[in-house]
Amino acid sequence: MTDKDTLSTSPAAPITPEMLESTGWSRMKVSNFSDLVGPVWQRHGEHRFAFIVDTKHDNSLGRSHGGMIMTFCDDGMGVTARLPHGGIPVFTVEFGCKFIAGPRHGELVELKCEIVKATRSLIFMRGTCFVGDRVIATCEGIWKAPAPRTREPTPVNEPLHT
Repeated sequence: MTDKDTLSTSPAAPITPEMLESTGWSRMKVSNFSDLVGPVWQRHGEHRFAFIVDTKHDNSLGRSHGGMIMTFCDDGMGVTARLPHGGIPVFTVEFGCKFIAGPRHGELVELKCEIVKATRSLIFMRGTCFVGDRVIATCEGIWKAPAPRTREPTPVNEPLHT
């Protein structure tokens, strides 16, 4: 990972939405629930996601709540799991997360996702959640693509217009 890939998370240079936008990130909409805990960002052309730890994410110990990290990972991996099935919505069948370190207020938490295997209906995923060079969580899970329907795919990587 290079400095160009990761933004500084030092207190002297707090990460702002404008900084993210200027370095190739866009706000994404996954679901109404995700809007409550977000915003979540996606790197253009990649299945790499991010959020800035805010006071609303605090676990009362000055770190991001584990539930926020799990929600963030589930969303990012779920968006990536849509790829093998043409973008149709998928749902989580199994999800596991291992916490390694707690990100602090103002830090940029990123997630890189990997499709391990995709079958006709199941997508096996893993992800690594990090702040700079520090791994904060790893996760894995299985997503299911529903039987084909006439429903149109739901776009998830279009920037929000405010």
